[in-house]
Amino acid sequence: MSNQEKLKTDPRIKRTKKMFKEALISLIQEHEDASKLTVQMIADRAELNRATFYLHYHDIHDLMEQMIEEVFEELNDTMKSSPEGQRTMKVQTPPGKLVSFLEHFYRNARLYNVMLENKDFRKRVFGILLDIVTYSEVNRRAKGQSFQLPKEILVASSLGIITWWIQEGTPYSPSYLAELIMQRFNN
Repeated sequence: MSNQEKLKTDPRIKRTKKMFKEALISLIQEHEDASKLTVQMIADRAELNRATFYLHYHDIHDLMEQMIEEVFEELNDTMKSSPEGQRTMKVQTPPGKLVSFLEHFYRNARLYNVMLENKDFRKRVFGILLDIVTYSEVNRRAKGQSFQLPKEILVASSLGIITWWIQEGTPYSPSYLAELIMQRFNN
C-alpha cells in the first residue's frame, strides 16, 4: 500500500480532516468576513496545530476546495444510490432525485448553510438542479406536456427555496419540500 493510499484510509487522518472542516464551518458562521480567517484560527478551533493543518492542506483555499469536492461526490453518490434507484435499476424519476438531493442537504444543513454563500458552489448546485429539471422536462414532453417557464427560471426559484429552507433550519421534511418544488414545475 502506498503512502497516499494509507493517508486516504487511515481513520486518524479522516478524523483530523473532519475536525479542520468543522472548525472552518463554525468560524465562517461566526465571522462575517471569511477572508480574515487564518490557518491558526482554524487550527485553534480544531484543537490541533498548524503543522498538522499543513500536512493535509496547502492553505485555507485548498481546505475549502477539498470540502466542496467531497460534498459533491457524496451528493452524487446519494442521488445514485437511493432505494428507489436500486429497486427499478433505472435512472431515478425527478421527484426521487429531488428527494435524494434534498435529503442530502437536510443531513448536511450546517455545511450547506455556509457553502451556499460561495458563488462557485452555488453554480455547481444550480447545475445539478438543472440536470434534474432537464430530465423532468424530457419526461413531460414525452407525455405531451411542457413547462410554462424556462427551466433556468424554475431552477433559480428552486435554489432560492432551498436556500431559504436551509437558512431557516430546515422547517419542512425533504420529501414535503420536494413536493412543493414539484408543484411549481407542474403549474
